[in-house]
Amino acid sequence: MKRFTILFLMACLFAATGGAKPKVKDISGSIAINGELKKNYRNTPAGTPVIIRRIIQNPKTFSLLYAIEINGIQETIPEEEMYIITLSTPQTDREFWQQAYFKNQLYKHFSERGYRHELRREIDEECSEYLDRLHEIAYQDDYITSYVQGVFAKLAPAGIDPNRNEQLNVRVIQSTEPDAYMLPNGSMLISTGLLCTLDSEDELAAMIATEIAHFVLDHQVENIYRAERRLKNAVFWGNVFSATAEAAFDIAYWNNDSNALTVSTIASLGEVASLLSIPAINRLGMRYKTNQEIASDRIARDLLSLKGYNPDGLPSALGKIIDYYNIRHRTEKITRYESTQLLLKRIEKAGKAESQTSYPYLKKTSDIVTFNAAMNMANQRYMDAVRLIQKNIDNNFASTHDYVILVKAKMALYNTEDINNECLSLLDKAQELAGNSPNLDIYKQRILLLMRMNKQSKAANSLKEYLSLLAKYQAQGIKGEEEEWTAKEMNWAGELLDKISRI
Repeated sequence: MKRFTILFLMACLFAATGGAKPKVKDISGSIAINGELKKNYRNTPAGTPVIIRRIIQNPKTFSLLYAIEINGIQETIPEEEMYIITLSTPQTDREFWQQAYFKNQLYKHFSERGYRHELRREIDEECSEYLDRLHEIAYQDDYITSYVQGVFAKLAPAGIDPNRNEQLNVRVIQSTEPDAYMLPNGSMLISTGLLCTLDSEDELAAMIATEIAHFVLDHQVENIYRAERRLKNAVFWGNVFSATAEAAFDIAYWNNDSNALTVSTIASLGEVASLLSIPAINRLGMRYKTNQEIASDRIARDLLSLKGYNPDGLPSALGKIIDYYNIRHRTEKITRYESTQLLLKRIEKAGKAESQTSYPYLKKTSDIVTFNAAMNMANQRYMDAVRLIQKNIDNNFASTHDYVILVKAKMALYNTEDINNECLSLLDKAQELAGNSPNLDIYKQRILLLMRMNKQSKAANSLKEYLSLLAKYQAQGIKGEEEEWTAKEMNWAGELLDKISRI
């Protein structure tokens, strides 16, 4: 059947060119887009099913011709007559993305402008270098990474265009900002901040879907191409390399800053800000025009419906991102989204929806909420830490670590009798959750709180228990950094106990 279609088209073109051998340009390759006739066409009644099989270019006029199948019979329709066909709702992934190409005139776009393979090669090299640097802020949790990859894999297209060789993949990065980026080489970045801000898998799927749509519509490459044309090629790529090199320099600075408050594998916010800077994002084609955002959102909603997700996850997610920035009084110069005003325009086009919440999603992401709270705490963003921990508490997912972080944040913000007593209650709750398992962090925080409240006698008792636990921990034969930390803590506790005895 496919071969018959090609022979039929070539025969038509052969006749149209007066017998000269045509050089048919196949624009689409083999496709199968279902639809039906809106009106009678060539003695075929309206409502008759139609399959678009291929798009080719007339070698004489360079106009597009569409090979269609009607009742098993092959026809060719010129582009100007394609209005007679109404597309059906796609039933498969392949048909969905073929329709996206068709509706957004990508077949025609690539036919006229080509795929710019050399530019794509340069972009891929730059993205690879950028991703190597982003490894510094990768979120190291196999469970969450696997979960996000699962949602991504359900939505990502495969093999829709043999001329585009990018391999789609997704990574989770440490960042307090609620960001999602699709790099022009097909690598997607999801921030821990986005996972914390959202409350349902429908919302997460929506944010992934709209970024995938940007990629399929080739927005990033198109934006880079236009920027490159405005500047000389060497100047443009020099700017890209400069932006990412500056990020690498900033990382070195922040990592060597002895005053930076860092926590184990938690990245400093200075490091994150350097890598996810507006210049670097813009240079990689991810500063989208409003019409590009709206076109991607439209495809995303359709994709969500096809995959069984609620399309209202998109406006719900965008609304929560707006809330994130409004609480922090930031409405302009937002790294990924440019401004809250643009986000509002996207919601208006997508249609307003009720805020979504999903218990399974909140349970899956509760550890990330704790992680981001610790990141904010380490960088002295105490109110942000409080907000995140309160989310886990409100959803009944708070852990021992959550309560300790909350106490630390509240003690950094306040020093009143009521707050201090509240902190004691929070530490009691943490100890209750810990059960019989000793938690050194709870003991130390209780000691600091009791000293602040001038309850030296109780603080002394807690210090003795703390020293006893440290001694048991030391007896386990710990080595390296843990051994050094334990010795330092025992020295601190001993000196404080001695000081209390002299008061």
